Amino acid sequence: MNTKKDYFCSVPFINLEIHNSPRHLCCGSWLKKTLPANSSPYDAWNSEEAHDIRESILDGSYRYCDETQCPYLGEVVTNSSNRINDTVFDKPFYKKAELPEYVEKLIEKHKNGTLKPSTIQFSFDRTCNLKCPSCRLDIITASSKEIDQVQTTIDLIKNQYSPDVRSLYITGSGDPFISVGFRKFLRDINLQEWPNLYKIHLHTNATKWNKKMWDSMKNIHSIAKTCEISIDAGTQSTYETETRLGGDWNELIENLKFISTIKSLKSIKTSFVVQDTNYKEMKIFYDLMLEIFGKRVSVFFGRLTNWGTFTEEEFQSKAVHLPTHPLHQDFLEELGKVLPNKNTWTNLQEFVQKTKSII
Repeated sequence: MNTKKDYFCSVPFINLEIHNSPRHLCCGSWLKKTLPANSSPYDAWNSEEAHDIRESILDGSYRYCDETQCPYLGEVVTNSSNRINDTVFDKPFYKKAELPEYVEKLIEKHKNGTLKPSTIQFSFDRTCNLKCPSCRLDIITASSKEIDQVQTTIDLIKNQYSPDVRSLYITGSGDPFISVGFRKFLRDINLQEWPNLYKIHLHTNATKWNKKMWDSMKNIHSIAKTCEISIDAGTQSTYETETRLGGDWNELIENLKFISTIKSLKSIKTSFVVQDTNYKEMKIFYDLMLEIFGKRVSVFFGRLTNWGTFTEEEFQSKAVHLPTHPLHQDFLEELGKVLPNKNTWTNLQEFVQKTKSII
């Protein structure tokens, strides 16, 4: 049986995630060690913290990684795999005994100090038009000063790394179609200034991703190849009153149908954070996404994370994935209805065997 020591994760060797203050080499809930706050992209990427994280991959300890949160590492640890495609990174995990030349070169550059990021995530604007209880306590809108700072950060990234960047991830912290700064970037991007950019990944709630918006961003039409749409509900009532406060279900469905017509999107990920108010709708959500997007879709079912929006008591009452939750057994039954499907993806792998014993 393989263990995590037998695998190499390429993410910290290719990815730089930039937030307003902290910087990361991976999702902040998956990788607990952060990079120096308020550092430049260059200084963050080349920091001692970044070096330590990469070394933890090479020595196989993964000591800074949370295998219960990271769906990739979770698959390795549990020796399970339901994922059919990957919408963020291109095949991030490799067996160390079978490393391709591309990965060997990443390791060599890390050792000789010439490694540069090829994927950069724009997460330095939290502007969004929705107030989702699992994410924020109120609607967040950037001020004029903050919008200027967004542009300054984009310029800094472009000046330091644009020749090296092959993939941009926008955004993960808010919504790319609501953020003034990110929306402007997507409309005005000059691909000649990003000579090796082959893919933009859009992470959005899709409430404003309609034909009019899309037509205003013609510069990215050829390179917007993947996306993630965060929804967390399978019905109008749950969407509008529980998981996406301020959202319009009918508008969302119309936009999803439009997005399904965009030919450049090779892979579409739709995500569903499981909690007490929506876990009964996992199968409904899966069926709906498959109906709209067909084989291009992968459906992610994720565990609830407390980003500071809940008290500990509130979190305990909402997190049905916790074995101590009174609805946990019911949750396992519902999870078992979706996990056998090959185009599902999850960081709830530890419960796979339990669901099999229940079904």
